[in-house]
Amino acid sequence: MTSKKHDDDTSEHTVEQKRAAPAAASEAPPVPFPYSASLNEPQTVSLPLPEGVQVPEPVIESLSPDSCMVGDPDFPLIVYGDNFFADSVIHFAGHDEPTTFDPDAKTLSTGVKPSLWAEPVIVDVIIKNGPVSSGPVAFEFAPIARSPTRRK
Repeated sequence: MTSKKHDDDTSEHTVEQKRAAPAAASEAPPVPFPYSASLNEPQTVSLPLPEGVQVPEPVIESLSPDSCMVGDPDFPLIVYGDNFFADSVIHFAGHDEPTTFDPDAKTLSTGVKPSLWAEPVIVDVIIKNGPVSSGPVAFEFAPIARSPTRRK
């Protein structure tokens, strides 16, 4: 009987350990930013953010290029700055754009299509880290340069 009681004590102890294990697992430390809400949408940050998550404010230092002419061929816009992550999104001319993060250069990029613009205009470029955004930086679509005409 002693061995049976020992087995019962062991099983009770095991049950208590099993009950305690899930409680310890649910007390995970806060998740730092960047915080991806979904593997299928890597540039989507869940809102509201989990408690304790601090989102750093992105800062744009420069754009390359910072202007083009209306009707130019398509090109990549590269954004240089600080606090860029894989979840950061370029907000160009009022729209969130497909954004690529280069972890080595710590830059963001997106495609720009000057052929879609009919008139000269200056638009804002903003970087969004979830609910936190950078200040705007101007990008100019300049008028098409006209060659001088000859008069006879």
